[in-house]
Amino acid sequence: MTDAESRDESPRFGPLSDYRVPALPTRDTLQSVLTRARELLRRRTDAPRIDHARLHSSTLDMLDAAAAPPACGPLIDELQATLGAWADRGPDAPRLQLIVLPPGDQDRIVASWAERQGHHVLQTPARDAILQADPDALPTLDGDGLLVVPALEAWFLRHRDGLWLIRALLDRLSELDRRAVIGCNSWAWQYLKRAVRADAVLPAPLTFQPFDGERLRGWFREISSANTEQPMRFRDAASGDDMLALSADGKPHDRLISLAAASRGVPWIAWRLWRHSLRQHIAANDDTDNGVDAATADAANGDAHTLWVTAFEAFSLPSRRGDDSLLVLHALLIHGPMLPARLTDVLPFTGTANTINSLLAAGILAHDAQGRLTCTPEAYPTIRTGLTTAGFPVAEV
Repeated sequence: MTDAESRDESPRFGPLSDYRVPALPTRDTLQSVLTRARELLRRRTDAPRIDHARLHSSTLDMLDAAAAPPACGPLIDELQATLGAWADRGPDAPRLQLIVLPPGDQDRIVASWAERQGHHVLQTPARDAILQADPDALPTLDGDGLLVVPALEAWFLRHRDGLWLIRALLDRLSELDRRAVIGCNSWAWQYLKRAVRADAVLPAPLTFQPFDGERLRGWFREISSANTEQPMRFRDAASGDDMLALSADGKPHDRLISLAAASRGVPWIAWRLWRHSLRQHIAANDDTDNGVDAATADAANGDAHTLWVTAFEAFSLPSRRGDDSLLVLHALLIHGPMLPARLTDVLPFTGTANTINSLLAAGILAHDAQGRLTCTPEAYPTIRTGLTTAGFPVAEV
């Protein structure tokens, strides 16, 4: 199969404006839930059941076997299929392409794709230098081949002196005589459209196809079978259902549909929620003497290839200092990971330590390997809901 034929078969990135968050189970799905509930009531006594007291967090090795990184799934290959098709169109194709992704992309999809393909990647400036940068801080963009600007959000600060560099970069891109691919955080893109009219220079953005229940099922099956000789089994801890089996009408499990909706179709959010929900069963020798049937013991006891799926983790924003928390979160969504010292440059208040500590304790924020503050991907839906309710401008994805 040629590269062009392979690209023809791969899912493609599409317009950001077409992104539709997977829906919660519909009335038809609700009916199937009721049907399944009736089936559970009639379930045979040898159906798998599990004692939740015996479920323990999975080891890192088992998690990596069941849901190995990277958390972006097939998106790098799909990006290549999209941009390869664009490149195949020749000189008549648009000169610039804009890829907009939701926050939390810790796998650096655009940069990883560019490095894999051997393209010229424009290095981002040091954030500490943006406010004091001089005109020489903007490197030359001329040259041969494809130029990739992987993170447009790294070129500005939401500060009165923090936008000149992004303006200069956009001016250069508008005059550039070579093809370029620009990546941008969806919240930064929403801000830059208003602050510097970035949409007047760059084309309509593209993003990935949302991960619905069926896409999640296929992806989880693929990564759980890639690293073990025997495929992993995932059972619902409440019902014993095979989580990756299709229903009688060919649909994925209802909880995968709900996971797709809860994660807003974003793979790295779904991946983390999925990993957090996986548990091992630690069976005792006297299980069968304590009401646990033999079939359940056989299904779980000592089985290194069965994991039990518990309820997906829920987050809530701290109740105290709510307005300050939202301002901190909004700034981090726009800029991406930031050191606390830089965070104060883009906030309308000082004294953020207590607010940050409460968000860290709640699992809403975390420190990355460089000590920067970042919103945890799995908390993003909760953060977005809080910002929307409070009337903040929100990104499309």
